[in-house]
Amino acid sequence: MDNNELPRRRDREQKKVPQKAPLPYRIIAWTCLIMILFGLGYYGSGLIVRIFGKKLNVQQTISMEEQAQKFDEINDFGTHIAEVTLFLPDNGSLSVVGYRIVPSIPEENVTSSVEKWLSLMAAKGLVDGNSRVLHVFRNGEILYLDMNTPFYSSLQKLDRERALLFMTALLRTVIDNFDPIKEVKFLIEGKDAAMTDPVDLSVTWRLAPKF
Repeated sequence: MDNNELPRRRDREQKKVPQKAPLPYRIIAWTCLIMILFGLGYYGSGLIVRIFGKKLNVQQTISMEEQAQKFDEINDFGTHIAEVTLFLPDNGSLSVVGYRIVPSIPEENVTSSVEKWLSLMAAKGLVDGNSRVLHVFRNGEILYLDMNTPFYSSLQKLDRERALLFMTALLRTVIDNFDPIKEVKFLIEGKDAAMTDPVDLSVTWRLAPKF
């Protein structure tokens, strides 16, 4: 039998192309697909945010805990209380006294703490009772401590050894309690301190490195 005589499908069957769904159905289908993809994207982004958010919250919590270790007490009125450690000369060494303050701006916290330190030092007979903090301001890691004349007059009455212990007590009271202060520059009545005996206050003071 000749191949030309083999049965053939009709041309329209050979060329038959599947018909597209009606336009409304296609619109509905595309809308549903877009909604599904949007939902998956929203859920995925939310999951990522939650994962990274937990990590950031943990880091932030640790940081806040480190900065607020001394601010975790609350008095009867619901006010946060900070405990400051005051260092005082005591028979050739240093003793410590706790002092509670209501936290304010750093400069006011320093002023309040040093004023309390002065009152305790006056009770020991180591400074004039009229010694006062005039101004406090900070530039980076340097604290500028402006004191009145009676404070320096009291310091000049000490021998070098007692004066050094005096300064160590004051420096530790400021530096150990108030980050990021690392150095203290002394002023007298708003002017650079020129006193050099028994200790040199014309230079910036800092604590000796701990080994």
